[in-house]
Amino acid sequence: MGKLFGTFGVRGIANEKITPEFALKMGMAFGTLLKREGRKRPLVIVGRDPRVSGEMLEGALISGLLSVGVDVIDVGIAPTPAIQFACRHFNSDGGAVITASHNPPEYNGIKLLEPNGLGLKKEREAVVEELFFSEDFDRAGWYEIGEVRKEDIIRPYLDAIKSRVDVEVIKRRKPFVVVDTSNGAGSLTLPYLLRELGCKVVSINAHPDGHFPARNPEPNEENLQGFMRIVKALGADFGVAQDGDADRAVFIDENGNFIQGDKTFALVVKAMLQENNGGLVVTTIATSHIIDELARQYNGKVIKTKVGDLIVSRALLEHNGLVGGEENGGVIFPDFVLGRDGAMTTAKIVEIFSKSGKKFSELIEELPRFYQMKTKRHIKGDRHTAVANVARIAEQRGFRLDTTDGTKILFDDGWVLVRASGTEPIIRIFAEARSEEKAEEYLSLGLELLEEALKL
Repeated sequence: MGKLFGTFGVRGIANEKITPEFALKMGMAFGTLLKREGRKRPLVIVGRDPRVSGEMLEGALISGLLSVGVDVIDVGIAPTPAIQFACRHFNSDGGAVITASHNPPEYNGIKLLEPNGLGLKKEREAVVEELFFSEDFDRAGWYEIGEVRKEDIIRPYLDAIKSRVDVEVIKRRKPFVVVDTSNGAGSLTLPYLLRELGCKVVSINAHPDGHFPARNPEPNEENLQGFMRIVKALGADFGVAQDGDADRAVFIDENGNFIQGDKTFALVVKAMLQENNGGLVVTTIATSHIIDELARQYNGKVIKTKVGDLIVSRALLEHNGLVGGEENGGVIFPDFVLGRDGAMTTAKIVEIFSKSGKKFSELIEELPRFYQMKTKRHIKGDRHTAVANVARIAEQRGFRLDTTDGTKILFDDGWVLVRASGTEPIIRIFAEARSEEKAEEYLSLGLELLEEALKL
């Protein structure tokens, strides 16, 4: 990671780390990069999620771009994948998203995009950082200052999604779906998309509000307890919840049960491998081996990467992959948007559900059976050194290892992964096995090795 950028973009407390001055300089640095790469009059797409600080930061970023002679299309509040889609749709030279995704409301951030909507390449990020700190900006003369215009991307984005699924089969079944968009950017897209697909829709927390008054925007099981009860009480076919910038979709079955993200990813993988007679699937080292089983059954291949949707997206582009995803509810359709796309994921799941004629829980039950367990430990010291020490201890004990990202110990019937968070002082432990007892055993092993490693 660089001085500014993390795994994808830069993030921090609004008006403390991510200030208007910060956004202004980021716009000037990004615009200067584009100009020096030979683009005489670059065009950049800018959009944001509905956070309270978003309008302030968007205005500053756009000012920075305009000041170095870059034209801007402002798409306003929109999901991150819609803004990524806009980069291709408007034939741009790049994009910028003002968002902090699933973080609490006091956070905000900036993601810079390539012309195809993919996150900016690391070598280009390095140049932006150098320009940011040196303030070596190519300010335009008064007669060359950029121009800004507003365009709608919501309608083109929704129409493009609808063109990729079988709307007629969905309308015939007319699924009853409850939607929780967490007062985020998905409030402007997902309820309307599902209605247009022919679903019966009940939406909650579906007005954009950057305070996120209803719940924490992270769509995990802890934050969705109330929503899970609503889905069951209403007798819905299933529920879908999103994070603040709507790049993820997390599902609840008709019984009110939380469905792990890699299981809904598995439903998409299974369908797409069947539809395409195989293909390449890209996922992370932390994702369930359900994906590997499905690939064996349906003529697929799997590439495992480090954790991070940007890393998965780049691998999909490099290897011409069919579909990619993570265990947190993020699915990537590379021929549509080179990033996680909650609305496209939901549309595909609705299509799969409608074609099957089955209950949502039955679709999940049909997947290869694995049991998953997760926990985490807050670490005061160097978490990356601790994970490296886990690898040393495991190797000394003769375990089979994969160190693509963290320390993953492989068994014939499962695995355990000990991995340092890239953004928090946390070490996460993931375990999976074909029986619940073995999953518990492997999770305990991971914790035991971590405790031993912390003593070194």
